[in-house]
Amino acid sequence: MTVLYRDLSLSLEDDESDIPRLVARKLRVLPESVLGFEVVRKSIDARKGRLPRFTYTLAVELVPAEEERLLAKSGARVEPYVPFEVPTTARVSSESGKRPVVIGSGPAGLFAAYRLAQAGRPAIVIERGLAVRERSIQWNAFLKGRQPFDTESNLLYGEGGAGTYSDGKLYSRVNDPRAPEVLRALADCGAPKDILIEAKPHVGSNLLPSIIRRLRDQLIDQGTEFRFSTLMTDLLIEDGRVVGVVTEPGGVIDCSTVFLGLGHSARDTLRMLHGRGVQMERKPFQIGARVEHSQDLVNEMQYGAATGHEKLPPADYRLIQKRKTGDLFSFCMCPGGEILPSTEKPGFICVNGASRFKRIGDFANSGFVVTLEPQEFGAAASDVLAGITLQERIEADAARLASHPFGAPALRLPDFLDRRVSRDLPPTSYPLPLSTAPFEEFLPPLVLDALREGLEGLCQRIPSFRDPEAVIVGPESRSSSPVRILRDEATLESPSASGLYPMGEGAGFAGGILSAAIDGMLCAETHLATLSGRTS
Repeated sequence: MTVLYRDLSLSLEDDESDIPRLVARKLRVLPESVLGFEVVRKSIDARKGRLPRFTYTLAVELVPAEEERLLAKSGARVEPYVPFEVPTTARVSSESGKRPVVIGSGPAGLFAAYRLAQAGRPAIVIERGLAVRERSIQWNAFLKGRQPFDTESNLLYGEGGAGTYSDGKLYSRVNDPRAPEVLRALADCGAPKDILIEAKPHVGSNLLPSIIRRLRDQLIDQGTEFRFSTLMTDLLIEDGRVVGVVTEPGGVIDCSTVFLGLGHSARDTLRMLHGRGVQMERKPFQIGARVEHSQDLVNEMQYGAATGHEKLPPADYRLIQKRKTGDLFSFCMCPGGEILPSTEKPGFICVNGASRFKRIGDFANSGFVVTLEPQEFGAAASDVLAGITLQERIEADAARLASHPFGAPALRLPDFLDRRVSRDLPPTSYPLPLSTAPFEEFLPPLVLDALREGLEGLCQRIPSFRDPEAVIVGPESRSSSPVRILRDEATLESPSASGLYPMGEGAGFAGGILSAAIDGMLCAETHLATLSGRTS
């Protein structure tokens, strides 16, 4: 019999083979009563003031008599263990016979297609960029100067979406029962099994491409059709209902259901949809810059005297600095990672972070961002796309300061805080030339004030954060979408067109790989419920 036991803490000197003995002592049972265990969740507690420890949630197999006694006892710290099982999706049919169309093959698009295929309604997936293997080859050739930049396939556009070349973080503050199903699907496609138990699971930019390719192969086997290097150029709406999409190449696809899994950088498509009368609204979004330290320094900041212990992975952090006018917080922290140019066209620069699965690089970087509210976009309230215009202005101003077409402005962190332009820059992870430049030339004053005040506060709390070799690179302007495509709370359809399902980050309903995948599944399930005559 099996029970769930939470919060077993192990020191760095303990071994997982000690778990049965430690659990027996905590539960006050004989060691022979513990027949076995399975790790359900594992995390690192690296809070200041003590050595790091590992914290476990365990499925513990006990002799039946002890299980019954403990479950009946008040305050025994155990509960019945219910192992996760992938839910069964009922198959449905549609009288129209028209296949659903999914726009975008990022997490939202792929997992909407995943759920549709399970129900016997395989979709046509439209992706403007290349398939992931070709996309990876092309990107690496660009960085090495062997191929020009492709405005339709890059770090933002292509199979897997923008998250393919990031840290591959698979955790979210969204508490949704679909989350373990997403993780299990990725593990079945080759992701490390540790993602099923780690409190902060990640895959890494080196493993994600092959995982995505295997997921695509599974979907194709179930009837899903993928059309790469294909751009949706128009959405056809008649009498308040979707009747088709226009693609280049390909022409018109007749359909009555479209799942919009746009990334938040598909600005041309958002403008097209706005022009077609698809209702949108401004939403808050985050903006700031990337800060990079040596990974060794971050390890020392987090682990203290335990730095270098063989059991400890490269350290990460999550930092928040409270401010009266809006908190500054770290975003997408990448241990052992690199900073990359994350833009879809020349003349604009935005940066993002990425790291490989083992996170063994020399540097660690994180976005530090502040939230801009819609009234701070600097345009009339009627301008729904004002946030996009602001992003573009910032990115264009930053690009003009760079010496390389896809370089970026940067400063040593202490110089940025002291309002000086650095004479030079230390080695960094950025793969193209950086240029020293004043951030006043591209970031709005309220963002600069937030960055300086917040980072100065962090340096006071953590003096080593103000390392003279640390750099700040900007802008970090695409951590979230400044636009939300409206949808009905019950049906999840756009009020502008029945059969149109906005979903994921680009539509303003998610904030990361896992939450976007969950939102794609939710939209597909809601559509399937209407076909089967059920209500969700």
